[in-house]
Amino acid sequence: MSKYNAKKVIVTEDGTLFEEWIVKRYELDVIGTLFDSKAEGEYCQELLRQRKYGEIKDFKCHPVFILQEKPKVTYIADFLVTNLDDTQRVIDIKGIETPTFRVKLKLFQAKYPTLPIDILIKKRGEFIPIKQFKKEKADRKRAINKLLKQAEGKMKHARTDRNASQIHRIKK
Repeated sequence: MSKYNAKKVIVTEDGTLFEEWIVKRYELDVIGTLFDSKAEGEYCQELLRQRKYGEIKDFKCHPVFILQEKPKVTYIADFLVTNLDDTQRVIDIKGIETPTFRVKLKLFQAKYPTLPIDILIKKRGEFIPIKQFKKEKADRKRAINKLLKQAEGKMKHARTDRNASQIHRIKK
């Protein structure tokens, strides 16, 4: 388990995904790349598929970027993808966005302004940009708050009507 309770996985060159604990428990001889989460491993499988079908040129797992020399600050991305037109992009798979990551992201963007970075999150079986996820989450929260406000208004109105009818009965 990693520090965020994600299960580490190993992805072989042919795209087979093994959970690390199974490999250790059964002492399997598995050669592949270790990832900190199942989502990262599944995205690696997706990149292997894209490379096989010629959708991307190549990719590298866990590329290291030096963000600052003294004190030395490094950023280890999840993937560096080389597109068919030889442009490159960094892909980072996130379960949650930590404050440390936000700082490193700003340093990365300052040092490598021409290298795009895609931050993805896996939701409902697909990888979506984290900005889209945050927008959808905010929209859901606004909709829920709107419904709660409407419900509170109806309850308040119902209480007012009940109180008015009770006052009317007392006056009779």
